[in-house]
Amino acid sequence: MSGGSVGLAVRFGRFELQPAARVLLVDGAPAALGARAFDVLMALVERRQAPVSKDHLLQLVWPASVVEENTLQVHISALRKILGPMAISTIAGRGYRFTAELDADDAPAAAPGALSMAPPATPHNLPQPRTRFIGRETSLALCMGLLQTTRLLTLTGIGGCGKTRLALALAQRRLAAFADGVWFVDLAPLQDGQRVAPAVAAVLGLPDDGTTPLLARLQAHLAPRGVLIVLDNCEHLIDAAATLADALLGGCAQLCILATSREALGVTGEQLVPVQPLCLPAASDLAAVRDSDAVRLFADRAGLVAPGFVLDEGNAAAVADICCRLDGIALAIELAAARVGMLPVAEISARLGQRFRFLTGGSRALPRHQTLLAVLQWSHDSLSPAEQRLFMRLGVFAGGCTLAAATVVADSGDEHSVLALLQRLHDRSLLLVQHDVQHTEPAPPRYRMLETVRQYAMDRLDAAGDADASRDRHLHWVVALAERALAEVQGPQQGAWMQRLAQEQANLLAAHRWCEHAVQGPHAAIRLVACLWRYWVASAQLETGHALAEQALARAPADTAALWHGRAHWALGQIAFRMGRYGQSLAQAEVCLALAASVGDAELTAISLGLRAKALHSSGQLALARQHYLQACSVARTLASPFWLGTALNNLAELHRSVGQFDAAEACYAEAVEISRRLQSPEATFVPLCNLARLAVASGQLERARLLLQDSLNLAAGAGLTAMGEDLLDVAAGLASARGEFSLAARFAGAAAARMQEGGSQREPVDQAFIAPLLARASAALGTAAYAAAEAQGRAWSHAAAVSEVRRWAAQGSPAPADVGAQPAG
Repeated sequence: MSGGSVGLAVRFGRFELQPAARVLLVDGAPAALGARAFDVLMALVERRQAPVSKDHLLQLVWPASVVEENTLQVHISALRKILGPMAISTIAGRGYRFTAELDADDAPAAAPGALSMAPPATPHNLPQPRTRFIGRETSLALCMGLLQTTRLLTLTGIGGCGKTRLALALAQRRLAAFADGVWFVDLAPLQDGQRVAPAVAAVLGLPDDGTTPLLARLQAHLAPRGVLIVLDNCEHLIDAAATLADALLGGCAQLCILATSREALGVTGEQLVPVQPLCLPAASDLAAVRDSDAVRLFADRAGLVAPGFVLDEGNAAAVADICCRLDGIALAIELAAARVGMLPVAEISARLGQRFRFLTGGSRALPRHQTLLAVLQWSHDSLSPAEQRLFMRLGVFAGGCTLAAATVVADSGDEHSVLALLQRLHDRSLLLVQHDVQHTEPAPPRYRMLETVRQYAMDRLDAAGDADASRDRHLHWVVALAERALAEVQGPQQGAWMQRLAQEQANLLAAHRWCEHAVQGPHAAIRLVACLWRYWVASAQLETGHALAEQALARAPADTAALWHGRAHWALGQIAFRMGRYGQSLAQAEVCLALAASVGDAELTAISLGLRAKALHSSGQLALARQHYLQACSVARTLASPFWLGTALNNLAELHRSVGQFDAAEACYAEAVEISRRLQSPEATFVPLCNLARLAVASGQLERARLLLQDSLNLAAGAGLTAMGEDLLDVAAGLASARGEFSLAARFAGAAAARMQEGGSQREPVDQAFIAPLLARASAALGTAAYAAAEAQGRAWSHAAAVSEVRRWAAQGSPAPADVGAQPAG
């Protein structure tokens, strides 16, 4: 063997490598060596004079595939197990080298037809990365496919997201496809667009003949050649880069260009690939954290400054928090990881509130890549004044926004002009666009900044002195949204509006926080509490809703409108009732009644009477509760809308059920369901329907209970009523026990308990009286240990898994056991 090609057999120690037969003999017997491991060995033996980089090995052995580096490491480990640890050396920062001594280094050249893996070397000037390329396997595979079908591929994204590293990895893996070279041209150092073409010519080694124009010489040189040019960092010279790319592609049929830029070049035929942030942990457990590309990058770079750094149970949560708060931006994560040598990861996480001061330093690269602040500063300074103004004002949106919301906060009455500016911000990778579907209907697009970008925008907004006015406009928009939602969530669009409020939750909370500082903030906070209480209840966020209501009412000014003040107190009373705080609920009801009387509002009077009756009922004062339930129904019948009558009837039925008056309860529930169905109000229908199912179980009508449960399941699913899951599970647990399916009853009960614990709710006494004997029966039948084990299984279910199991089970329609009789809950 000589040169760089293996043809005849090669021997070293106990081993003989036979390329033509693709076999490695050990003491004359074939070794158990896979095809890829054999190819790796061949590549190393052929290039034994020098280390072979990991990327080069990947390209040689897997020329048309995207393979993770750990796959290569697996094959290297397999070879070392056979050959011994000294046959293949790892050269730090350079790759692997075959170091075993050959018995016949002067073997003849390869015979005709013998294997030669090494293709003719492709000339290139690609810089050798000094750190590992981590993650982005999907993006790399996508780009490799696109680069076979397009001649201009542009990787776009915010500064620091990893465009250059992805481009270099892609170019390295496509070396074999460009026989005449792959040439990297870094435009970052250039300040003048007129230097772009000369920079390309210099990299290509194209001399100046003194007569022919440079563009013509470039075209003549490249026209007959299969070449890939990587134009890196085009954004600050975008026009010059686009002009050159257009001219070269038009005159050079075999040329391909791979560009990186914060915005598109805008050339005909350009294929854009937005480079997304690195993927974040999908869950909080250690395995999921380790699988995250963002965390893998942090751990790798942390190991460079702290060789003993290991991701473990003790630091995984803090590392995941760092990566999530930094939005998976590669540069930000690398800058944070560089601090591991000085600070524990928990302290790094704690300091990210000042990320632009904290995440500085890094490599001695260009100044605009040395700090996170510099990267964003450059992007901001490249915007027009109108774009800068909108960019800053959008920072007040904590969870993104729609076009309509952006127009309000931009203080513009022209959506078309705002849309044009949004387009420019998106084109420059400062804004993400999210398209969603809301209950099978297309939802308006949402425009969102990465949190790091948003913080920078807010810093600029504060510096410009425009922050208070922008936050005020944001608050006014949120209040208007909440007031519209108050009416909509009672009707057929309840599900869509609950989902919309969920999308806006970060904005709802931001508006509440600003209420502490805005001139009219205390009044706005009262309206937000009165309008949004149903959302906090339906989304199982009782603690949040309760805290916001108490804070708003504590700051309520003396001149607060009595009607809104009463509604806010009633909202707090409703949330407190769901949390089992019946004394507070009763106190709020008394305040509501006084305020209702002061303004003579019948609706507030009806709902306040209902709240007082519920609190009295749950406190055991049944006679007084009955009196107030009847009064609430009487007043509700005078209202223009029957909505609150349905609520009052359901509550009266609860009292009838609690004392065993099943016929009276049935009549009230049925009327409540009929009213709510007529109004097409999902939640108002769900509540009495679920209670009817409880009543059917308690009276031994098990098949009817199953059908009512199915109906309730469909309603909850269609309207996205997350908090209703605990009621569904409670009904299912009771029905399962009544049917003699005790293990399943225990699992449903465990799932219901877990949901109530998560949401902070408590069973009402009437519902506790329903379920307690049924679960006691299941526990007695199973035995304490078996019941506890089954209940624990249910507690471990996710909300979706638990409801899905109820749905599957309820659809079976199994007959009730013969020995099951009526089980009155009262």
